[in-house]
Amino acid sequence: MKPFFILSIIFCLGMAACATAPAPRLVVRPFAISKPFDAVWQSVIETFAELNLPIMNMEKESGLITTDWISFRGQDKTTGYCDCGGIGMNVEIDRLGRFNVYVEKVGESSCELEVNSFFEIITRSALAHNGPSSVGYCVSTGKLEAEIYKRVSEKIK
Repeated sequence: MKPFFILSIIFCLGMAACATAPAPRLVVRPFAISKPFDAVWQSVIETFAELNLPIMNMEKESGLITTDWISFRGQDKTTGYCDCGGIGMNVEIDRLGRFNVYVEKVGESSCELEVNSFFEIITRSALAHNGPSSVGYCVSTGKLEAEIYKRVSEKIK
């Protein structure tokens, strides 16, 4: 029984070593927009509604909008908004993201739009179906930031 237990531990450690960190990405921010603050602010609000991004806090005076955690389960690093690397022998339970969008007035007819994103992946060992879950950090692919900028820019043309 003892050799089986030791082999099981070695196997689990070896499989955990198969997990890889996400690749670093260059995400463009902030985006310059040559339109007045009020027009950009309204476009950002409309974009959040279109994308079903739940607004947790919104403060026009400071130009800040924050979201609550949003599930992006099932997305992969090539088509999704985040790259969580390889998870080895773990099973993905959920993939979550939250965003801070900041609109800064630069002049009477220009602003900067900055989207900061935070992603996490929740996994559980494939060998322990009822075992504890663990949280790993992911990196943005830059796709959501670019999509928000594109939609806001299209609205205020």
